[in-house]
Amino acid sequence: MAWRALAVLSLLLCFGSSCCDDTQDQFLSATVINNVVQDPQTGRIYLGAINGIYQLNSKLQLESSAVTGPKKDNPQCSPPITAQCTDAKETNNINKLLLVNSANGTLVVCGSLFRGICSLVNLHSVDKPLYYSDTKGEKTYVASTEESVAVVGVISYYIDVNSNANLSVFLVGKGYGGSDSSKLISTRLLQEHLEMDVFENMVEASTVQASPFVQRYLHDFRHAFNDNGYIYFLFSRTSGTSDSRKITFVARLCENDHHYYSYTELQLNCTVGVEQQENTYNKVEAAYLAKPGKVLAKNITSSNLTDKVLFVVFSADEDGGQSALCMYPLNSINSRLEEVIESCYIGEVLEDEKPKTVYSPYISKTEAICKTKRDKNMVKEYKCGAEFLPSPLASKPEYALSVKPIYTRNDMLTAVAVAVENEHTVAFLGTGGADVLKVHLDSSHNDFYHRIQGERADGGVNKNLFFDSTLDHLYITTGRKITKVPVHSCEQNNDCHSCVSQLDPYCGWCVLEGRCTRKKDCRKGDGENAWLWSPKQTCATIQSSVRIPEAFCIRT
Repeated sequence: MAWRALAVLSLLLCFGSSCCDDTQDQFLSATVINNVVQDPQTGRIYLGAINGIYQLNSKLQLESSAVTGPKKDNPQCSPPITAQCTDAKETNNINKLLLVNSANGTLVVCGSLFRGICSLVNLHSVDKPLYYSDTKGEKTYVASTEESVAVVGVISYYIDVNSNANLSVFLVGKGYGGSDSSKLISTRLLQEHLEMDVFENMVEASTVQASPFVQRYLHDFRHAFNDNGYIYFLFSRTSGTSDSRKITFVARLCENDHHYYSYTELQLNCTVGVEQQENTYNKVEAAYLAKPGKVLAKNITSSNLTDKVLFVVFSADEDGGQSALCMYPLNSINSRLEEVIESCYIGEVLEDEKPKTVYSPYISKTEAICKTKRDKNMVKEYKCGAEFLPSPLASKPEYALSVKPIYTRNDMLTAVAVAVENEHTVAFLGTGGADVLKVHLDSSHNDFYHRIQGERADGGVNKNLFFDSTLDHLYITTGRKITKVPVHSCEQNNDCHSCVSQLDPYCGWCVLEGRCTRKKDCRKGDGENAWLWSPKQTCATIQSSVRIPEAFCIRT
């Protein structure tokens, strides 16, 4: 069996690099890893690599694997590939998309072979295929055949209005490849339903699926997520004109929107010149949705301190010269979207009768939209749009959501993950040089305090950067390797001075125990001056009539 050979090869590579040692928690794939996902219920890790997928436990030990390529293929031939496809040749299968569907125990696997066909495998043993068919035709082509075209997706649901069946689906966002369909967004079935096949597209929406002008925009999808009844896609694209500079957008649509009437794009600017409507860092690289700690939240969210924030890393241009981290409260994104949609619905237009706040993307000719004056409550009454309301919409540059960077670099940032410790927010930022930077985010100052060294030969940090179920460890993927590292190293500091000098928000000096710990690990750490927080850089002196050994004294 081919998958057995792949598993043996990976184990040999693993042993050779000592990555199976319990103390190192590393795994080395036979080929470059494209995608990494985690099952939140079991903590298992799944790797989508070139020509293979791997199933690892939370300690990165191999449990199962499967070979997905190379196989004979030609993007110009419709699968199945037969002898009639004379130009077919052995072709690598680049994993484009991995999605965990815990509800029915399946892993969605989409590759670059055979026009981007997907398969379903067993979530508990990926070497056991559950569904695959290459005979259903173009309606089931999901991903892209081109290596440079990114694909993102998110598991969702679809309620059939005729049968009232609650169907399992996934929504896909992908750029345009030369042999691909022009579907920017699609909703794909994860089960057979009536006359429809698995992976068939459920929604027909010509403006974001069949427009021949879509290829002009050079979409690069980087992230997708769902929250509170909405699906969000984060991507960069051009304006569709002769200007090739990328612009970043977040697109939102209702989760059960059967026609994509609610599809609206909001431009996101990450810029040092907010007032001048500049866009310094224009191209999204990666993103992470999280609730920040209260210390940061009270300065960036206008209302509820528990609001989620979208942390996004951007690059300034294609050559990777500069990059930045910007933060967008999800509430602010939704409010600005509703603002520009409402402006269109109530008929706000300029002197030339063009809409004030929006335009209609992906349409070849200028159409009169937003001219009809409607009631202001339309946005609330039809929050998912309607056939008689204009769509799709995109915000004009003047109505972009603009924020200033909270952290900048003169090199490339490629990934971001965010954690909270004692209501303080810590960003873990992957770089193009294979390192991960730990940055304490604070509204008044942002301190880069530690670098997790990577091996530059492995390439940059993969955008799939995330924590284990305990939030005590971070999974870092570079090239062919995935590594599990602790989020802190408090215990390596043997005295108060070294403990506080590292400025780590996770750490502090536990006075009664005379050791560097997290606050939760310090006995009576909630007491006054019982646990001295590292970023404050203060060591206290214990006063007592009883002589205390020098080792236990902490001086300022």
